[in-house]
Amino acid sequence: MFSERVKELSSVYSSWCGTSVVLLLAIRQFHVPVPCSIIRESIADVRVRLNPGCEMDVRKELILAVEEVAVALEWIN
Repeated sequence: MFSERVKELSSVYSSWCGTSVVLLLAIRQFHVPVPCSIIRESIADVRVRLNPGCEMDVRKELILAVEEVAVALEWIN
């Protein structure tokens, strides 16, 4: 039963995989927005790609919010 609960908890961020997002991270007393793409998720961390060739693990307890990046398109007449 415990392993089923762990699998359920660890898939919170998996739905965002491959999507451009902004993570709001709590670093000391600051809230820092980090544009990135979520690559994968483990029980304690989320692996993100900041730029091509630049990846890092982010502890889940530091993540306050996830928001999908929306690109505004301007139509020129």
